[in-house]
Amino acid sequence: MSILCATDFSAAAVSAADVAAALAKRLNQPLRLVHCARDWVVAGEMVVVLSNDAALRARLEAEAARLRTDGLEVNTELRSGVPHHEILATVAHERPAFLVLGSVGDGNPENLLIGSVAERVAESAPVPTLLVRKSKVLLDWLRGTEGLRLLCGVDRTASSDAAIAGVVPLVALGEVEIEAASVLTEREEAYAGDPEVRQRDVWERVRELLGDGPVQVHVRDGAESAVAGFLEIAEEREAGLLVVGTHQRHGLDRLTAPSFSRAVMTHAKSNVLCVPAAAVKASHRIPKIRRVLVPTNFSEAWPNALRHAYSLLPGGGSIHIVHVCPAPRRGINPLVASAVYFDHSLESVKAQEEAEAKLRALPEDLLKVPEVTVTWEVIIHDHVAATLCAAAERAGADVICMESKGISPAGAFLGSTVLGVLRHAHKPVFVVTPPLP
Repeated sequence: MSILCATDFSAAAVSAADVAAALAKRLNQPLRLVHCARDWVVAGEMVVVLSNDAALRARLEAEAARLRTDGLEVNTELRSGVPHHEILATVAHERPAFLVLGSVGDGNPENLLIGSVAERVAESAPVPTLLVRKSKVLLDWLRGTEGLRLLCGVDRTASSDAAIAGVVPLVALGEVEIEAASVLTEREEAYAGDPEVRQRDVWERVRELLGDGPVQVHVRDGAESAVAGFLEIAEEREAGLLVVGTHQRHGLDRLTAPSFSRAVMTHAKSNVLCVPAAAVKASHRIPKIRRVLVPTNFSEAWPNALRHAYSLLPGGGSIHIVHVCPAPRRGINPLVASAVYFDHSLESVKAQEEAEAKLRALPEDLLKVPEVTVTWEVIIHDHVAATLCAAAERAGADVICMESKGISPAGAFLGSTVLGVLRHAHKPVFVVTPPLP
């Protein structure tokens, strides 16, 4: 094992290298210092790739020599290509204990679109990645002169468990004051449950993964966004390190489910440790089901799925019912776009109102079950399966329970909502098939 630090020789990278060296000393592991050089291409009569390897190698060796104090072993590697691709390739080959990167975190609008190199690496690296913005806080902690207050982002997802588990190795490195924050937006607040109960749930979850020890929990509702609320708490508590987990989604999943971890890395003013869920060893504990998401299309068989959802909560819990109405269609003829879009918008609003009326009219025997709370929402969107998966993440559902009429050959070929949910969900999916006639 080793500590890997990527540097571009900037002031932020030098500070990160100092932290990486202190971390390597504390863990008694070698430090690997990597620089990735971009190839310079000159267009003339022919394309020529110019390399400045000698100068860069000398600079890299000079930085390594600066860090070789108290017998620390520092190895160097010079790579060439696209920086974040090469760094990730090195991580995949080396599998270090930690990846340490410098990041300015200035909220540059360009970074919001494509992300800085550090943020792009951190959200894809298979190992815990430390983004250094305030090196003194971490250096004082690693050298034993000061304690470290860390704030862990906790919600109801698997990535949250990764964040909590990522705190475990930090406890052995020095004095740590652990705090956890759970933030809900105005949209989520309506079905979140009692804040005191949620605070207890967060505290129990943290203690379950970290063991006994003092943990302070902060719960905040009604925030403009979960990220804004979390960073607000971080500034109020003057946290020296923010710990977040990541699902490391790709493709359509990344577009339909905004990344909390990436937004924190982009906007945080403090140091950030990003822990991928894949880097955490699977727990052998038996999971408890406390929250179930039940999609509905108001078919005759749908109440059967709701009843099965209740059967998953013998000790009590909550059920969140979701109906998705189709959004206005795309690809409208531009000559009549305004009128047609307006008509389709009215159809969507009408469908939403009708769905809400049906949910309010549900019989009491479907809703009044002891120790189980039922909430619901109607969402307008044109991707039903992806919307249901996102709603499950947002509501912190432990299981998605949905009814199916069975998959026909046509459904298997074209893709049904059930298949879409099974393909994209990061939660267990309990499919209730119709009873035999």
